[in-house]
Amino acid sequence: MRATSSGLETRGARATQSRSQRRAATLLALFGAVTLILGACNIGGAPSTGDSPLAADQTFTWPYVDVNGTMGHYAVLDPAQIITYKDLSLVSMIYTNLVTFSPTLGIQADAATYWDVDSTGTIYTFHLRPNMKFSDGASITASDFAYSLDRSLDPNLCAVGSARTYAPLNECAQVGAAHLNFIIGWDGRLGGTRSTMISNGDNANYGLNVIDPLTLRIRLTHPVRFFLQSLTYPTGDVVEKSIINKYPGGSWVDHLDQGGASGPFQVKSYGAGKVMTLVPNSNWEQAFGKHIRLSQVVRPVYTTIETQYSAYRGGANDYTDVSLSDYPFARGQTDFHDIVALETDYFAFNFKLAPFDNLQVRQALDLALNKQLLVDSQEKGGAVPTNHIVPQGMPGYFPALTNPPLDGTQSLTGNSSAAQHLLSVAQSTCPAAGLPGPDYCPYIFGSSPKEIDLYVPADQETQVSLAQTAAAYWNQALNLNIRVKPVPFDTLVGYLGQPAAADPMQMWLIGWIADYPDPQDWLTIQFETNGPDNSEGISERNLDKIMQAADIESDPVKRMQMYNQAEQIAVNEVAWLPFQQAKLAWRLRQYVRGFAYNGLGVMVDLSWPNVYIAAH
Repeated sequence: MRATSSGLETRGARATQSRSQRRAATLLALFGAVTLILGACNIGGAPSTGDSPLAADQTFTWPYVDVNGTMGHYAVLDPAQIITYKDLSLVSMIYTNLVTFSPTLGIQADAATYWDVDSTGTIYTFHLRPNMKFSDGASITASDFAYSLDRSLDPNLCAVGSARTYAPLNECAQVGAAHLNFIIGWDGRLGGTRSTMISNGDNANYGLNVIDPLTLRIRLTHPVRFFLQSLTYPTGDVVEKSIINKYPGGSWVDHLDQGGASGPFQVKSYGAGKVMTLVPNSNWEQAFGKHIRLSQVVRPVYTTIETQYSAYRGGANDYTDVSLSDYPFARGQTDFHDIVALETDYFAFNFKLAPFDNLQVRQALDLALNKQLLVDSQEKGGAVPTNHIVPQGMPGYFPALTNPPLDGTQSLTGNSSAAQHLLSVAQSTCPAAGLPGPDYCPYIFGSSPKEIDLYVPADQETQVSLAQTAAAYWNQALNLNIRVKPVPFDTLVGYLGQPAAADPMQMWLIGWIADYPDPQDWLTIQFETNGPDNSEGISERNLDKIMQAADIESDPVKRMQMYNQAEQIAVNEVAWLPFQQAKLAWRLRQYVRGFAYNGLGVMVDLSWPNVYIAAH
């Protein structure tokens, strides 16, 4: 999934909405070791031990935030194109997958009742539930799952719509490449040299074998220890071919009121893109043997979290996200819930552009930053400072991780003397003014260094404030000229969709929330030389070797140790400069029972039968 712009709304890979309209006035330097211990997540809204009487009206009003004030566009509702985490829960209502997550983030059966894995670890055979149907009554078979997976790697997938929300037309193809790039034939399918990965019957040359209507075999190019986790991403959701063909050009998702839903809900109406109404999908209920107690879920659209929150306080809606400015008040309310999310917010550097083609410059900025004070001053409890790429709560979290050289400690308050020394090492390679030298010299040398642009999503005011505060400290501590450059989030994501050499951004602030709970999603995808989300342009041969070996290692303990080693290398290289682990915070009417996000910030399809409105 695509990246977040931090905190409460997105991912991804997976973009988050603003959590504050505040900026800091100053940033003071603090020193000393700080040990951070995260408490257990308070996952609110879990089902009660005993059901309360149901209210007569089983309508759950759950707002949706979009800066454009609309929903229904295919970039939101096409599971092959999901890049922000706010849409994961929505598509989980409408579609089903072969497998999904349990509340503890383990893998559990969904449309597949069980699966077999051969001795090589490369052949997975999924056995489907019988009698599954789309919301229009059409049968769901193994052929539909094969079609959907194959479609997620269609090189023409993104070209069918010219009004795509998130800029680069190849962005959605990259989603499939990130999550399905180990199915036999994926590269030829994505590259346009083969028309399909599907065969009818068992065929070792095709990655998707339809054995019979209830049996799908998926063949991998090599053992992939995180395959089932990766398969849970919406690129594996089943969609209805006949609806897609009936409404070409990507417009099919604006006609889901006619069919195409395979999950617990179906679209009743779109409300002209301003309010979507979903009702239970009786075909899903029958096939899964579950009952949806809600009569409908209404999703009115708001342009900001702040307006959504104001509406909630005024008595509208059953749910609201909590902005940072409201966090101190909200957390004292009885309807408040939060979780420490599997999201890392970070500053990123373009390794292909000066001055960040110099390791000492990157390390100097890392060690100059007082993350504890930055986060405390800006987030007011809405996030926790961190040095980690792989966040706490993820498999493979590395408690012994240390800061880059020349520090090597676990301090969150920076090391200004080490930072200044590192910068002086880089400066020592610069000749006197007026003479040619390394390309990074104009940015770090002299009394009036050249401007360094720090890009940040313009509509994310907390992020702008974080960037401005960090830039002010860097400029003071290191005599640099970093200037914050707010741009539309879509523009920033568009730049990230380009190769690093073509990306005009020198540095940027963004975040990443887990697509699935495995460190591969945080390391190999991000930092492998040709990785699908290597926007920084890092290319480190030893790092590649360790990550690639970890991806296929069968010993789980050894595998995590290898990822730990890879993360330390990435931190030493300052592949990212992580500074906080975000929280998800929301308020929920106390009569809404059973609504609960998992650690990924997602309400999965199998959880919806637990949700109901208690009498009040």
